[in-house]
Amino acid sequence: MKNFFYFLFSFVAWGVLVSCSDPAIEDELDNTVTVNAVKKLLSPTNNSVIDLSDNLKSEEKFEWQSAEVSGGTVTKYEILFFKDNGTSSSPIHTITATNNSVNISRATLDEIAAKAGIEEGGQAAIRWTVRAYSGSVSAISRDIGRIIIKRAENNLLITKLYLTGSGSEYGENLSDAMQFTKVSDNEFYVFSKLTIGQSFKFVNKIDGDNIRSFSVKSNKLVEDATGTKIGKTGVYRIRVDISSKSVEMNEITDVSLFYCIRSRAIKLDYEGRGKWKGTCLIYFTKEAWGDEVRYKFKMTEGGVDKFLEKVSDGSTAMKEVVITDQGSQLWSGVFGYSSNLKEKWADVEANLSNYTHSIVAVNEDLSGVGSSWATMAEKSTSDFVKGYWNTTKRHFNNSTTGTINQYDYWPEAHAVDVIIDAYLRSGDNKYKDIIYNFYEGVKAKNGNKFKNSYYDDMGWHGLAHLRAFEATNDSRYENSARDLWHWILEGWDNENGGIKWRTDPPNGPGVPSTGPATLIAIRRWVKYGTGDGTIDELDDLQWAKRMYEWMREKKHDPATGAVYDDMENKSGAWTYNTGTFLGSAMELYDVTNESHYLEDAIRTADWTLANLSVKTPTNQILSDWAEQPDNDVNLFKGIFIRYFTRLIMNPDLPSDKRNKYIQFIEYNAKALMAYATATTGDDILIYNYGWYFKPKDSFLRGQTSGCMLIEALALLEKSGFL
Repeated sequence: MKNFFYFLFSFVAWGVLVSCSDPAIEDELDNTVTVNAVKKLLSPTNNSVIDLSDNLKSEEKFEWQSAEVSGGTVTKYEILFFKDNGTSSSPIHTITATNNSVNISRATLDEIAAKAGIEEGGQAAIRWTVRAYSGSVSAISRDIGRIIIKRAENNLLITKLYLTGSGSEYGENLSDAMQFTKVSDNEFYVFSKLTIGQSFKFVNKIDGDNIRSFSVKSNKLVEDATGTKIGKTGVYRIRVDISSKSVEMNEITDVSLFYCIRSRAIKLDYEGRGKWKGTCLIYFTKEAWGDEVRYKFKMTEGGVDKFLEKVSDGSTAMKEVVITDQGSQLWSGVFGYSSNLKEKWADVEANLSNYTHSIVAVNEDLSGVGSSWATMAEKSTSDFVKGYWNTTKRHFNNSTTGTINQYDYWPEAHAVDVIIDAYLRSGDNKYKDIIYNFYEGVKAKNGNKFKNSYYDDMGWHGLAHLRAFEATNDSRYENSARDLWHWILEGWDNENGGIKWRTDPPNGPGVPSTGPATLIAIRRWVKYGTGDGTIDELDDLQWAKRMYEWMREKKHDPATGAVYDDMENKSGAWTYNTGTFLGSAMELYDVTNESHYLEDAIRTADWTLANLSVKTPTNQILSDWAEQPDNDVNLFKGIFIRYFTRLIMNPDLPSDKRNKYIQFIEYNAKALMAYATATTGDDILIYNYGWYFKPKDSFLRGQTSGCMLIEALALLEKSGFL
């Protein structure tokens, strides 16, 4: 098609030239400019024989005398190639030049020879001349050059290349083969999924005669129809350099939409034919300068991270830049989201066959989410066990690939909480066995003890161990829960109030340690009453009230319900702190029947939904601002969900609030299932740390939060709230 337009352009230009005697046309031309035709063609000399070979980087110089032009304008040139029996008015190929010479590669000359009808191994004459032009005025030289082109037989002067074979994503049908993108006369590339154990090959054409097939042997291109097999199924970029007969193949392990200000990579799935696609929520953070909209793309090729950035022409086209220092490269070459994408679900596509991309708003679609939360919870937690439970160590791994964070202690408590949820839901002994084995496994991981230098870690375990005892009647957990409670109370700050963060400095008190301690105190009071004894002359209920009032006075805004780690830093608001605060308030209400506690819980729940979430077209999704791969923050949402669920189930919660909260939590679960899940190669369901875009990987904290959410919906369903 491109050659047709070259032909059309040349034909029109010729028509203008030969029609200049028409007065109407002369009136439209700039009569101040005169272009004189090139008088003489200099090289190659007439009847020179150009013997093409496999040395495709060789070039032939075409040169002519400069044309004269009046009016101080710049002369440009166009070389016109035509058949030996043809005329310059019907060129078969054209090449433009800005001065009076141009080097033409032998690969291009072979392409011109093919257009002239010269077969491989044959030779014939081709004629050429030069058109000089300035603006709309031009003149074609009367001097005609003649060259003899001898094409090599079975050469590698390939103008097109295609990928085919059973191991390619296109199969063996040549009509479905994917054409390589041509970078230069000699270089081609293509992106494709290749399948282990099945062969692929390259061909120079997909129809007609003389189809040539090529394979890869030791990273070299060889003419061989047997094909090549890959050692690992994956998506690869294949680069072919015809001049050196070299082939480079690198696996593409990630292509992501990259939101710069959060350094947040939103994974795209390989769709086929060089395209990666995904659907996600487009969320703009609010900064001092307004909505932050800058983004680019990120790709990992052969283990090397690259940005796909904006090119200078301002289009949606992208260029590759290797990442050497992400911080310093973060803001160069950025694109900007269109304002109509704000808080919308969007289809994102990166097309690397031509390095363009698109982001288009789409309607929200949650219709694919199943109708039974119990079924989904069973799949969710069963896969959690398959992916994360270490049967040898008897604790949880940090990833589905078996990595262990040796000093992770607090996430283990929430992971076993999920198993307790599943056991209470199903009564299945496979979960009870995990609870039983976890006791010694996590104890060994923590240095053969449950005591820890972090009071908040001990708080989470104190809650989980008490639940484990109540669920299974395993007396080991009753004893460890009691020990943990006593150790936690050693962290009370007599000077400032609250439970300290840790035993060693810095050890200031905060909600992360005081919140779970308050819940332990209430639950131990409910279970044991005065039978649990007194510590420092306070019983458990008195300790609960003391801790709660400290949080309410020092870390809570009674006007809004907000809970902050630091009242002077309003960015320090997290879902797990609002979760344990509202949970403490609600459970104190259950014990005391004092309405102000329930009012506090509702106020904090409302504030959390409004402020610690991202907006969508129809609702909101819970989110902490610092969520990122494999980070503590990713577990916070699940903690909030645990206590928020129990608030929903409180019989004294006003019905309008209950309806609102149910809609919110159910929407979050559906969004997670519809937009933020994937499956591993072992068909294990994984969740993203953010509940509004696909996961690339999954780690213990983010996975635990997702499992908490799905188990919460199963509990609400089982209890008749859905």
